[in-house]
Amino acid sequence: MLNFIVSVVLALLSLSAATHALTTKSDSRSALAWVSFCLLMPLAGPLAYLLFGINRARSTAQRLYAVQPTNAEAEAAPIHSEFARAMIGQRGSGKNLTGCTSVRFLENGDELFPAMLADIHAATDSVYLCTYIFQHDQIGRQFISSLVAAKSRGVDIKVLVDGLGALAYPPRAGKALRDAGLHFAHFDPIRLFPPSLHINLRNHRKTLIVDQKIAYTGGHNISAKHLVNDPAVKSPARDLHARLEGAIVGDIARAFAADWERSTGEALENHWVASPASPSFDKAEARLILDGPNEDNDKLNDVLLGVFSSAKERLWLITPYFLPDKDLVGALTAARLRGVDVRVLIPERGNVHLAHWASQHTLNRLVADGLCLYLIPAPFIHSKALVIDNDYSLIGSANIDPRSLRLNFELGLELFSFECNAWLAHYFHSLFAESHRVDPRAPETRPYLVRLRDALAWLFSPYLEVRMTLIATGSHSRAALT
Repeated sequence: MLNFIVSVVLALLSLSAATHALTTKSDSRSALAWVSFCLLMPLAGPLAYLLFGINRARSTAQRLYAVQPTNAEAEAAPIHSEFARAMIGQRGSGKNLTGCTSVRFLENGDELFPAMLADIHAATDSVYLCTYIFQHDQIGRQFISSLVAAKSRGVDIKVLVDGLGALAYPPRAGKALRDAGLHFAHFDPIRLFPPSLHINLRNHRKTLIVDQKIAYTGGHNISAKHLVNDPAVKSPARDLHARLEGAIVGDIARAFAADWERSTGEALENHWVASPASPSFDKAEARLILDGPNEDNDKLNDVLLGVFSSAKERLWLITPYFLPDKDLVGALTAARLRGVDVRVLIPERGNVHLAHWASQHTLNRLVADGLCLYLIPAPFIHSKALVIDNDYSLIGSANIDPRSLRLNFELGLELFSFECNAWLAHYFHSLFAESHRVDPRAPETRPYLVRLRDALAWLFSPYLEVRMTLIATGSHSRAALT
């Protein structure tokens, strides 16, 4: 009798798990694999599906992230722009273009950090800083000192650091920020009581808003790791940021306000003002694309698909982690077949072995299919940028991998400007000059065991961020910038 009851229970569990997989999975191969596993393994199958097969990221993010986009953002009005592909981002993100009176690109922390500190030093009203990593090193201490000095002048200081980034990448600055009396918060902190252990749902955005007139965004964290010209910094990381003025600052400030309210419950007063024109660039039309698992669609991924498909002459992309899904691979391949000059730049050596191996498996297939891939030697390059034809540019915080495009809170900044595009194209040319193109025949010469290792790592590519976090937590010397 007992055996009969156990058999019935196991059969019901298998059928329930298989039915859930069949009705919720968007990929037929994934659904077939889970259905087969649950039915063939009545105990192990449902248990594995419960632990690994159910995607809880979106529902959890929607529950935790109480601040939602306004109707004005969701129902963007028709736009009038000289740039034909401007409509792609509007339809993909639901946001209008806005003005950008000044754009200044800054390479590496050697250029960026002095500019940021100078603007903080000159602040008279407010300084809002959001970052994934804030290390208590030589750069972190300079920022804390400048923020404390600004606070003593009556400036409103708010610092938001991702809860996992703060935990996983020491030396940690949280205690120093609190001891200095600064208004500091973690985004979704990792804790046991009450339990909050989300490895996903991380805030990967990097922004600084000064006096609601100047904003910075890009790929840099607050870390001395970005000081490329300092010989004392071991294994530095190159990167790219942008300093912005104009109405776009209001969009970035509102994004910070939403993240801040989500983390602290405190609503910030909405009185963003546009700054006067600056001679850096005459004008750029810009759009901030906010993406995260609380959204019903993957906005950045959708916009990338659209602009890839719109390319006519060139599509140049740089990313530190390149694990594109099939839809992006298809868009890149289609652009190449149309005769577009498609080039992807990635680091020659990744800073996390598993991610690098998985990337090699993907890249080997793409190179064999004709993709023009360039490998950039050390120092490790952490930049995330895209130029299409001569008028479209995109920078931001997102990598081209499942973590960034599905599970993290990210931002992308579209820039419609011939001047911005020309500057970034020059930046790409400088990187091409120091890189080498992968020979299409090279993948075939790699040892079989190496190719097998890469393929096995690729199987687990959606989970590599967890592994990267564990590596960083367990070994301070190998902490990776993401």
